[in-house]
Amino acid sequence: MIQFLEYVGCGILWVFSSVLTIVKKNPIGIIILSLMHGTECFLIGVKTGLKYGKSLPYCIVMCMTFGFTWWLPLKKQMAAETFTDADFVRTDHDFTMPETGV
Repeated sequence: MIQFLEYVGCGILWVFSSVLTIVKKNPIGIIILSLMHGTECFLIGVKTGLKYGKSLPYCIVMCMTFGFTWWLPLKKQMAAETFTDADFVRTDHDFTMPETGV
């Protein structure tokens, strides 16, 4: 729920900046958002997204749109999930699908 509210907040900032640009002919809001999100996208966002299996276009779009509210929760979630090689070892009790020979 918190991440959804952060996304809504980012959307409101983009809409407000766009309205400011159109109505007041002042593009400063969009320029600032673009510079901030662009910088963090190429310094942190793309690297974080690729590390956790996201595609490059997805990383760029999400980071340019939502900024740190996208990559920071992803980074925290993945850091909390501590997988080791022992988590991927097959045992006799694992469920596996039988091969159908198709």
